[in-house]
Order: sequence, then C-alpha cells, then structure tokens
Amino acid sequence: MIRSKLVEVLKDFSAGERRKFREYVLSPFFNKNKKVRGLCDYLFRYAPDFDHPDLEKEKVYQVVFEDGNYRELSINNVISDLLQLLYDFLAYQQYARKTIVRKNYLLSELLDREIHHHIERNARRVHQILEKSTVQNYEAFLDRYHLCDRLDQYSLSQGSRGYDENLQLKSDMLDLYFFCNKLRIACDMTSRNTVVNAGYECHFLEDIREYYDNNFHNFQDIPALQVYHKVLQMLEDNSRQSHYYDLKDLLAVYGSTFPQQELRILYNYALNYCVKQINHGQSAFYKEIFELYKVLLEGKIIFKNGYLTQWSYINIITAGMRLKEYEWTEQFIYTYKEALLPEEQHNVFTYNLAAFHFAKGDFNQALKELHNVEFTDAFYHLAAKMIQLKSYYELDETEPFFALVEASRKYIARNRQLSDYQRQSYSNFFKIANRIYTLSLRREMLSNTEFEHQKEQITRFFQNPIPMGNKNWLEKALESI
Repeated sequence: MIRSKLVEVLKDFSAGERRKFREYVLSPFFNKNKKVRGLCDYLFRYAPDFDHPDLEKEKVYQVVFEDGNYRELSINNVISDLLQLLYDFLAYQQYARKTIVRKNYLLSELLDREIHHHIERNARRVHQILEKSTVQNYEAFLDRYHLCDRLDQYSLSQGSRGYDENLQLKSDMLDLYFFCNKLRIACDMTSRNTVVNAGYECHFLEDIREYYDNNFHNFQDIPALQVYHKVLQMLEDNSRQSHYYDLKDLLAVYGSTFPQQELRILYNYALNYCVKQINHGQSAFYKEIFELYKVLLEGKIIFKNGYLTQWSYINIITAGMRLKEYEWTEQFIYTYKEALLPEEQHNVFTYNLAAFHFAKGDFNQALKELHNVEFTDAFYHLAAKMIQLKSYYELDETEPFFALVEASRKYIARNRQLSDYQRQSYSNFFKIANRIYTLSLRREMLSNTEFEHQKEQITRFFQNPIPMGNKNWLEKALESI
C-alpha cells in the first residue's frame, strides 16, 4: 500500500488539494461507495508522508471492511476505485481552470437540447471573457474557433440562410490555430532533432512559412506567429545572432500574450541559444543569460508549481559568478533559498553558497560552509568534494588534499547512484588534479626537461574526448605551475 500509485500521487498534493479531493470523494454526486470514502479518510490520517506501518494492506483492509478475513482482491478493488476517483479529480481540476472550455461545452449542450433562449446570453459572456484576456496563443485561437462554430450552428438552427460572419471567423480562427501550433511544434521538433538527432519531420511547414512571408501584413497583429517564426529561425541558424535579439525584443513586448508555462518554454529556447553561443566561445552571452534570468525571476515565469528548480537556481548563480556580480548573487542565494523544494533545499543551498565563496577566492569560507555537511545526493556530495579539493589546492593544504583524493576515489568506486559518464567524469577530475598537484610539489626536484615532459603527459588528457569535470580549472591549474 505504501508504494501504491495512489499514495505516490497523494504525496504530491498540497494540504488544500487534499482537502478538496476529500470533499470530492465524500460527494455522493461523484462517489456513492462508502468503502472508498472510508479508505480516503483512513489514508488522510497519515498525510502528508503516507509512510506508516498502519498503511500495510492487511491493516487497511481491517479498518475499511471491519473484517479480519483478509481478501486481497477486495482491498485492491477499493484502492483501484479511489485511484480512479483521484484521476477524475485531477481531470476536473484542469477542466475547472479552463473557463472558456467549460462555456463552450455549455453552449454545445444548450444547442443539443435546443434551449436556444440561453445561448445568446452565454455566448456574450464568452465574448467578454475572450476580449478581456491578454492571452493570444494557439489555444486562444482554438477557443475562438469553438465559439464561432457554436454560434454558426445556432444561426443555422434559427433558420438563417443569409451571410453569417461566424462561418468566416471560425475558418480564420482555425487557420490561425493551425499556423501557430504548427510553428510551435516545428520549433520543438527542430530543438529535439538538434539534441538527439531524432529525425522529426514537420509536414506542410514550408507551405506555412511561404504563406506567412507572402502575407506578413495580415499577421502583424498576431504575436504568437511572429514569436514562433522567430524562434524557428533562431534554432535553424545559430550563426545569425540577430534572430536571438529579435526574439528577445518580441518576448519583452508580447510576453503577456502567452500563458506562463508556454512563456517559460519560449525563454528556455533563448537561454539554450545563449548556452550554445558560450560553448562556441562567445562568453559575452553570459550577460544575456543573466539578463534573461532576471526577467524570468521578476515576472515569476521561472517558477514551477510555486517552486524554483534546483537547476535554475544553480544556473542563475553560475551566471552571476561568471559576471562577478557578487553582491546580487549572494543576495539571490539567500533570498531564493526558501523557493527551492523543501527536500532539495539543504543540499542545493549549501553547495551553491560554498561555490560562491570559492568563486570569490574566499577558499577558507568555502571550506567552512562544507565542513561537517554530509550531502545525501551523490551529485552534490562529489560536487562539494571538488570544491573542497580545489580549495585545498589553492591554500596549499597538502595532507587534506591527498586524503580527500583517496576518500573520493573510494566513494566513486562503491557508489551505485552514478551513471558511467558521471563516474568517469569525477574519476578523471580527481586523478588529473592529483597528478597536477603532485607535479607542482616536485617542481624543484625535476629538471626542466623532465618537468616539461610530465606536464605534456598531463596536457594530453585534455586533448582526448573523455568525460572530465571542471576541465577549465584543471587546465588553468596546470598552466600556473
């Protein structure tokens, strides 16, 4: 029971969502099964963790069925029924948020029942909602198409045979929905093809683009078309930086016409472009990344379900440190600590605070932040050890340095959480760091010829296409000997 699909979803619920779900289950409109209600009430005694010995199936069965003769099938059926109610509740939550969808379904039902005198009033209400909304993305055009379709049907039901603008409008809205959504999907396909060489093909794309180019004057008031057309150009041609800057300007002007989730995806395209530019040696794009993240933070666009992901937190701090925006970055680290998921907060905050002090050159403070902190996640454990090792190197702490190399080597060897790539990357970092420091200590004992020979041997590691963490720092450390 503890590891059931039902409990897995319930663990993700907030207190408010659990309350609403319980009300949903207790409503006789949605559920008349008393045993399902009893199971729901019993489970919620152990919220929010749902991790207790009394949640084993045998004990749950005794409470729900008030019967000591355990029957696996019976309790499984009740759990399954409650899980199905949970799925229905999640679907209803989505439906409840889609006001226009609900209104369009209402119009369809009124048409089917031929309750015509209610249609015009409800249609006006839908029009008012659409006019007040700032959203003009592909889904908004689909909503307008459905409304015009209902109104066209209503006109026909009234015996009208003259011109009805709703027929023309529903055709226009369907075109805009199709064009916008096809460009949106084309952007997604192009992006994925670049990452995994998936071979996605977006049919009719060239026809759409040709029509768009030849009729641009008709689409100047359609931000979604302009934005996705520009994203596609940027994805297809990394060398034309003007596409990126055009997109950045478009998002600044028309960002409010997209819902938050879609806007976050659009900004991610821009961020990924900046990362590619940096990987090609265009370090000036760190400033662009920094500026984009500021926009995402100020507009709360970057948050998912009210939280900041650990990767966004890390990326923002990294950009700030690269630009030496230390005051802003330190304030960000502390201010947005509480915005992280509670279960990730300790690891992410501590690691990044240490990384921040290391970047400032305050190596003792970096070590202090990491002192006696045991990271539960293998990634953060080893990332923290890398900061410690680099700090020991910079402070010339010989014994702690070599002790940490040996301890990290053993940790990597026995840890099963690491992928093969991660294992190689971390192993190579500690191995090369060990060789560089050893060579620096023996510098005065070696002839110039022998020193240069050993240095050249280490340099060859950097020329090989092998996974290696913190390669830039290793190269600089070797160069500075």
